[in-house]
Amino acid sequence: MGRLGAWLAGKVRDPLLAELRQGATPEGLAAAVSTAAAIGVLPLLGTTTALCALAGKLFRLNHVALQLTNYLLYPAQIALLVPFVRLGEWLTGSEAMPLDPSTVLSEFSAGPGAFLEKFAWAGVHGVLAWALTAPLAGWLLGRALRPTFRRLSEINLKP
Repeated sequence: MGRLGAWLAGKVRDPLLAELRQGATPEGLAAAVSTAAAIGVLPLLGTTTALCALAGKLFRLNHVALQLTNYLLYPAQIALLVPFVRLGEWLTGSEAMPLDPSTVLSEFSAGPGAFLEKFAWAGVHGVLAWALTAPLAGWLLGRALRPTFRRLSEINLKP
C-alpha cells in the first residue's frame, strides 16, 4: 500500500470501521456520507461544517461520518465553485461574471461590502445550480454506498 493508500486507510477507512464497530449501521453511515457529500460541495465557503452539524442533529446522522466526508470534500467544493456558478448563470440566462482568482481576491481585500455587492449574484447562481444537482447526486451516492458499507461491515466485523 502506497502513501496515499495508507493515508486513506488511516484517515477514512479506519474511522468509518470504528463507527461500525461501535454500533453504527451501514445504512446510517451511507446516509451520513451521502448527505455530507451533497452539503460539502455547496458553493458558499465557510458554511458546510455548520450545515453538516445541523443535518446531523435534525436527521440523527452520524456526526463523525458527516464531518469526515465534509472535510475530505473541501478540494471538490473549491473545484466546483466556478462550474456551479456557470451552470446557474446558464440556467437563468445571465451573463457570465469574471471569476478569476486575482479579481475575487482583490475585491475581497477591498472589504466585505464591495465583495458582496459584486459577487452576490454569483453566489445565488452557484446555490441554484447546487440545489438542482446535489440532492440527486447525494441520493445516487447513498444508493451506491449502502452495499459497500454492508460488505465492509460483514468483512471487518466478523468475530
